[in-house]
Amino acid sequence: MQLRTFTAPSIADAMQMVRDALGPDAMILSSQRNGRKGVSVTAAVQRQEPSLAQHAGDAAKAIAVLDAIGSALDFHGLPPVIADRLMGLAADAPSTDSIQALSHALARRMRFQPIDPATPVPIMLVGMPGAGKTSCLAKLAARARLAGKTVTAVTCDTESAGAVEQLATYTRLLDIPAFRAKDPAALARALEAARMTSGVLIDTMGTNPFRAADMAPLRALAAAAAAEPVLVLAAGGDVAETAEAVAAFAEIGVKRIVATKIDATRRLGAVIAAAETSRLALADASLSPRIADGLQPLAPEELARILIHHPLSTVENAVATGTHA
Repeated sequence: MQLRTFTAPSIADAMQMVRDALGPDAMILSSQRNGRKGVSVTAAVQRQEPSLAQHAGDAAKAIAVLDAIGSALDFHGLPPVIADRLMGLAADAPSTDSIQALSHALARRMRFQPIDPATPVPIMLVGMPGAGKTSCLAKLAARARLAGKTVTAVTCDTESAGAVEQLATYTRLLDIPAFRAKDPAALARALEAARMTSGVLIDTMGTNPFRAADMAPLRALAAAAAAEPVLVLAAGGDVAETAEAVAAFAEIGVKRIVATKIDATRRLGAVIAAAETSRLALADASLSPRIADGLQPLAPEELARILIHHPLSTVENAVATGTHA
């Protein structure tokens, strides 16, 4: 029997986490209020299928696959405590395929929620300077256009050199309406003008998450737009530094992460560790600088494939075959 505890702001959110992680057959054993964190729910599920470590006659391959996954997690620089959690869950996977086993572990430890750019709730992209927020907005707008929907783009970054011009180039090519908003009042007016489109995507200035004076304007903009702030996070940073930055953005209401610059980064451990420790959902990933290539919606199997078959990884072949030097 697999036993886990989930903490969420509400009982509905906790139940959804239970279903996502343990499936519809999970049994709720207890629930209780957990102070400011909301509600804690303990659930269990009886697994009928054999685990990776239990496959009869296949012990050698099971060991090789786990060893290969461990090599991949080590290469990507995940902290040992997080890597050990994922390894333990991978050992319980009903598969002897490395991607499927790692996918099993990621699905039970992390949350995934790709972005629908045409949602009624405005999406406000936030992050540190150079993370790729404007390019991300363009890729999300292109996703909406391919789905036959039109979104409105709004930039609140009216001071950075070239920011307005860059967004104007993208919106002109995509043939979508665009506005500038230098403050919360102007943003509210832009949203009123955009009410006839399917959704709104808001670009913001690069922000230092460790300075309260820099974060305050983001709070005000999000409140004026009743928007969901989504963190655009460049891969490749220091694990501890990235985790602290993500935690700071979480304090202004960020619940999802778009990981960028993956095509130019060898190690993704900082992004994975930050999402895991802050309990934020991974939404999408940018695997190319080209707008036409769009964003890759993230799910457990897709992330496992990226971790194992990352084109810049030196352990790719070893992990794919279940062997390593």
